Formats: sequence, structure tokens, C-alpha cells
Amino acid sequence: MAMRQRRILSSSSSSSSSSSEEQFSAASLVQGPSLLKDTGVERPNPSLFLLPGLRSLAFWSAPAASTNAQNQHRIAYGDPHTTRAVQLLEDNFADIQAEYLARVVGMSNHSGAAPNPRPLESDYDTSKHGGEHANDALHTGTWDWHSHLLGGVVQPRFAKEFPKTAAVLRTMEKEGLLFSTTPFSFAFFSTLYPESTIKPHFGPMNLRLRIHLPLLVPPPPPPATTSSSGDPTKSNEPLCGIRVGSQVRTWEEGKALVLDDAFEHEVWNRTSDLRVVLLLDIWHPDVSPTERTRIGTMFDYAKTQGWLKT
Repeated sequence: MAMRQRRILSSSSSSSSSSSEEQFSAASLVQGPSLLKDTGVERPNPSLFLLPGLRSLAFWSAPAASTNAQNQHRIAYGDPHTTRAVQLLEDNFADIQAEYLARVVGMSNHSGAAPNPRPLESDYDTSKHGGEHANDALHTGTWDWHSHLLGGVVQPRFAKEFPKTAAVLRTMEKEGLLFSTTPFSFAFFSTLYPESTIKPHFGPMNLRLRIHLPLLVPPPPPPATTSSSGDPTKSNEPLCGIRVGSQVRTWEEGKALVLDDAFEHEVWNRTSDLRVVLLLDIWHPDVSPTERTRIGTMFDYAKTQGWLKT
């Protein structure tokens, strides 16, 4: 982990004001610390912002198969904030999946319904410069987005095309769950096409937890089938999966997966089927309401100064 030239750290609080001096006091730019390299220990290493003292785990959800039918003890620390977000998503899984199938794939899961002749196109160019996901080398293949929240901005088309999904996300925002007030706030249908990958990278901050609600998951291959990556060190990994830190997981339709993307993470789909999740960010439960307000102020100021390209 190389020394960072600049990192944003929270500083002492001050009274709320619209003046640029007091906006700037929400955070300080400092030279980043030297970090240990090549220790073999996976730790969060966000590329832009670190709030010290937050609990960190690669995954905040246990594998669905490891818990009982009532999903007891599925969320780390029994955290009620994260548990509520997962419950809202999983309770509405059928409606969310149906809306995606009808408007994006152009089909319906209801027998007798006619397919949509004009499926929606992706609304985000992942190859453009600027923004968290815009590194030209970050992904290979095809990765489509259909966004409710894109860089902290609500996209009006989403509520029109996916009204039930949008209603769930609005409920999460009203309850203070949705991470929605920064240029790094996202909520979108993430469609990873066959033979596509999202390469290893770190998220920009440790302020959020990321949730995947799996809508379409490629079926597992026959037992004798292994990865076709060509890398002998990955010969036993699933053909479609996600690695966060040193842990590899797969998805199960309708069962939310919660991760901390401040850890190094990567995703791959080496199958012939789509992998689709509703991806969204929620506040890390250890970030206080006061800190959330000041974080919003900090990022607003940084954007007006031209420090952030989104």
C-alpha cells in the first residue's frame, strides 16, 4: 500500500454555516500515512476517505446456507440498521425482480404476458473519465447499469420504469438507511454479462456498506467443472463470484449479501448467463447523525472546489 499524497480526514466540529471557511472546516486535507505493505493481512484501504474507529469486516452477512430458516444471526453484530435494510430488500424481492425482468431484459415472469419490445438501455458509461467506476482498466466485457441514485443524484427515469423498486429505496432513505448524500452514493441494477469481470480495486471510503440483492444468478456448473480463468491459483473458485479481502462468495437469488467495499474486491462472471443484482449503499452503522451531516457538507465543498470529478 503506497503512501497517499492526500487524504480527507474529519476535524473538530464547528457550527453550521454557508460560508466557505466553515464548510472547509468540516474536513482537513493532510498527507496520508505510510502503510505496511505485503503483510498478507487484508484490511480496508479506501482510496479517498478514512473515518477512524469504524468496525470493519469484509462481509457483514453470513452465507445464506449457513444460517437457519429464520435468518437469525445472519448480519454481523446483530446490527439492527443493516438488518432492517436487508429485510426491506428481501421482503420485496419478487416485485423488484419482476420489474427488472419486464423493463431491462424485456420479458415477464408472469405466464401469458407479452415481452417488452423495447428493453431499457444502460444509463451509465463505465468507460468515461471521472467518477468512482470510470477507470478504463476496471472492468472487461459488458457491465450495464440502470440507476436510481447515480453519484448522489436521483435519476427520474428509474421511478417511472421501476416504481415498486423506487418506493423501497425511498423508504430506506426516509428511515435514514440509504447512503445518498455524497458524490459516491449509488443504487442501481448491476448487470454483469457473460465472460465479464470487475477487476480488483478498493472503494473510495469506509463510510458505507454495500448491499447486493441478487435477482439473476447463473446456475452452478456440474461438480467436475472448474474456473476457466487460466490462472492455476484460481482453479477452485466459482465460475461466477465475488472476492472481498481474502473471502470468496457466490450469490443466492433473493438473499442479500452485505460487504464493505473499502476492502479490495473483485467480481467475475465466466458463465454464459447474466448475473444481476440490485446494488445499493447504506450508511455504515457506526457513523453518527452529526458525522453524516458534516460528511455531506465536506463533499459539497470539495465538489465546488473542483477536487472531485464525478
